[in-house]
Amino acid sequence: MAIPVLPLTLVSSLERRLVTSVAEARSPFTGTSQIQDWGASWWEYQIEMAVTQGAKARRLSAFFAALGGLRGRFLFPDPSIEVPVAAGNPYVTEAQVAGATSLRTAGWGLGLRAGDFFQLGSDATARLYQVTADVTPFGSEAVISFVPPLRASVPVGTLLGLDAPSVLLRLMAPVPSVIGRADQHRFTILAREAL
Repeated sequence: MAIPVLPLTLVSSLERRLVTSVAEARSPFTGTSQIQDWGASWWEYQIEMAVTQGAKARRLSAFFAALGGLRGRFLFPDPSIEVPVAAGNPYVTEAQVAGATSLRTAGWGLGLRAGDFFQLGSDATARLYQVTADVTPFGSEAVISFVPPLRASVPVGTLLGLDAPSVLLRLMAPVPSVIGRADQHRFTILAREAL
């Protein structure tokens, strides 16, 4: 079964955040803190859809209803992510295990800048990563550092998706249809990475 893709033409604005599983235990007596980093992190989004009417509104409402609330997943090619110019066709040259935050790669053109994004996997295995330091190729090879850590091992030859990177999301709550005058529908989506 194909993973549905959120209709991007209707995205009005979005908020993206990387959530980490870090906890703090603070002493009420001394004020000192202990930080526990459990190593997990994931993307969360709040997406505002443009005001829609008529058939477009009903289609969008049906898209969210078909997800079945928390049960369904959908791909979101984040429209705020700029596609890098002349970055090449990078691929993994050394296998990495889950938990890693860097990859040895080759096939680069100009490289990437800190803050750029890339995707590993596709459909149900799509994961979104953000580059944390400039990627400056030596020849066509480079080491790329990123967040969040890998969720699964990455084999040699895996391509880095630079053109419209997507993230696999799951709703955090049902999506209400706020219907105003003149059949104006508003939708606000709260979703987190489907892990």
